[in-house]
Amino acid sequence: MMNEYMGDTAERSTVQLPLPVQYLTAEVAGDFTLPDYQPEIKRLLRIGVNLLPPEPYSGGSEIAGSMDYYVLYIGQEGGVYCAPLSTEYRLEVRNEGEGVVASMGEPSVCLCDLSSEVPIGRVLAPRRLNIRCKIKARVGMYGESPLSTVSEENDPTVEALTAEATAGRVFRGMGQLTALQDDVILPPADGEMRVVCAEGQVMVTEATPALGLVNCRGEVTVKLTLTPAETMAEFASDVPPEPRAPKLTVLRRKIPFSISVETEGVTPACTATACGYCTEISVEMEEGQLHVETGVSVEARAQKNETVTFVKDLYSTRREVACLYATYPAEKALRALNGNFTLSDSLPLSEVGIHPAATVADITATALPDALTADPAKGRCVLTGTCRCHLLLLRDGEFTTAEPVIPFRYEFDDPSLLQASDGTLPVAFDGGVTVINCRARMDGERMGIDAELSVAVRTHTPAPFTALTDTEFKNEVTRRQGEYIICFPAPTDSVWSVAKRYHAPMAALTAANNLPAGTQADGKESLEGVGYLIV
Repeated sequence: MMNEYMGDTAERSTVQLPLPVQYLTAEVAGDFTLPDYQPEIKRLLRIGVNLLPPEPYSGGSEIAGSMDYYVLYIGQEGGVYCAPLSTEYRLEVRNEGEGVVASMGEPSVCLCDLSSEVPIGRVLAPRRLNIRCKIKARVGMYGESPLSTVSEENDPTVEALTAEATAGRVFRGMGQLTALQDDVILPPADGEMRVVCAEGQVMVTEATPALGLVNCRGEVTVKLTLTPAETMAEFASDVPPEPRAPKLTVLRRKIPFSISVETEGVTPACTATACGYCTEISVEMEEGQLHVETGVSVEARAQKNETVTFVKDLYSTRREVACLYATYPAEKALRALNGNFTLSDSLPLSEVGIHPAATVADITATALPDALTADPAKGRCVLTGTCRCHLLLLRDGEFTTAEPVIPFRYEFDDPSLLQASDGTLPVAFDGGVTVINCRARMDGERMGIDAELSVAVRTHTPAPFTALTDTEFKNEVTRRQGEYIICFPAPTDSVWSVAKRYHAPMAALTAANNLPAGTQADGKESLEGVGYLIV
């Protein structure tokens, strides 16, 4: 086999290859019991969900992580409350692939992009409810595949054609949970306020690769929902208070951060992107202001292109050789970026089923990117998708909901696309888009929605190459002493194809025919203008 004629000191290198992307779905369902200090549930208003990144993948057939629910509901006495709940998700994965991908071993990098549908809740008892949530994941895994290199010194009768390819390499790092805190001054209000719900979204504005690190800067937008607090008389009375129309006040606070994420293999030559996750938010009232504490973790992804050397072809001048080739489905890194943009749209109230007399009590939104198109001639990419809004409306003291869907479009420059020789370069992406802020306003018979969205994506393109993977040396080649062959090359021939066909040493063939040096041996240009060859 190959090593028999290459020697034990054959130089080895590796290339990072992706497994086929997997699109997975799972339904997470479970029963939850509210703690005793939470009021009983009269009616569910909405359930928000915060999907946290999976635990580090260590092989096997499962990806798992945690998810936070924010259950907004009306209590028995008419007040609005929120119950933060947590559970876990699990996704079944398959380490499947063909050819060289199937034999490359366990993946070393796993990129998982999560999204969810709107959770569905059902009240089972005053303090007990069932929640079902369907989650979707795009899972990309990468592993190492070895490449063989050949030295002519191992066997003087072996002629090897080596080549180089540009292949991308991706890195991932997950930072530790970092504690942030800030104080928020309460706005003037009649009476005391009570915090109903605290939610947070993370926008990374800068991801800079360094040696073994990705330095990330950004801000957490904490959204606080407040309502007037119950009076001491209401607490002291044995008679349940009269139901009253709930009134919600929303405050937003931005907390800056700077976090370094350890990411093995990253160098300043990489490009990087990062996204953040917010969890464990707590709020305490302190003398007219709110003390907010939250935890933030950041996931960093980086990539770079590297040149790999591989054996493209091989033959022997004294034996027949059967060669086995394989296509390595490598990727080429394009760009990794963080960005943000504002989405504004206006919808007729009748189109989304909203009564003109209703007012907006609360709004949340989720962005779902679905396609990336590239224009290599202009060096630009266009990311499109939809933004699904969840409106909580108040009319005559009663809550209703609506879920308008708004398309979005985000354009960004990608100079690496200009290297494409034609206009048909397929470009893929991973990462996501996060809605940081969302506001709604009534304008007569229409509703205006303004949202601030954060983008963290990595773009890449297929860059496959074909390499020699194995050989089998067979019978000796019979050739009479002093025999010369005159070869009239075909239009598709090259110096390499002629030398391999006749088992001729490359150096001898080139010297005997006074062929110019420096041309690609297996390129048609290597025989440009040559009518015949002496072999």
